[in-house]
Amino acid sequence: AIYAILGNLKKRGLVHTHIVDGKKRWGLAPEREIEEVVYEAKRAHLKIPEGREEVRGLSDATVIIHRGAEAVRKLINGMLSDHKNQRFYGFQGDVAAINWNKVFSLEETNRFNRIVKKNSIIMESILPDGWFERQTKELGTEWAKDFEGRTTRVNVIEQEYFQHGGQMFIFRESIYLIALGEELIIEIRNSEIQKMLLTFFKFIQDNSRVIDANALLRTAIAELEEKK
Repeated sequence: AIYAILGNLKKRGLVHTHIVDGKKRWGLAPEREIEEVVYEAKRAHLKIPEGREEVRGLSDATVIIHRGAEAVRKLINGMLSDHKNQRFYGFQGDVAAINWNKVFSLEETNRFNRIVKKNSIIMESILPDGWFERQTKELGTEWAKDFEGRTTRVNVIEQEYFQHGGQMFIFRESIYLIALGEELIIEIRNSEIQKMLLTFFKFIQDNSRVIDANALLRTAIAELEEKK
């Protein structure tokens, strides 16, 4: 019975065998291999969709990797409904915005902005100087109208800090590190990492310029409509 059980465990990748002095020795497989086997069983049992991988789930720490366009789109589209009436911190630059516009249509982006307002999400952002002017010029008045009223506080810093395609979203329980150019989102749920990132966020806010984004957008909308 013992050898039958060990044989089944070996087939499942949970134990390995090796020969020492002509005798077969049994031992546990490497920890990472065991994690993969267990997670594949969990995926099948719970019907976890492809493109989502839970790397670790100990104490209050969980890391989930979302890969591929479908997984990324599903996560972002469902993100706002899961965080109603919460505070939302965002960090993104022009390269990230370009990658966003490759994944989401303008109609989808405008819908995303309307949901932020409808769900009473309190949004604070750190953006490169001139971001709203460039986005309004690129995406038009409808985008500006849907974005107007979305942000509670906006701080701007120099563009040199945004020479990358990364974004960061922080909610009460989750952190999202986003690289849409690579169709990748890393979701982190850990209180200490969240405190650290929020401290960085506050430091940037305390040492950068606050702008009235809503007034700026209203001005940009009026100017564009006058040209029409």
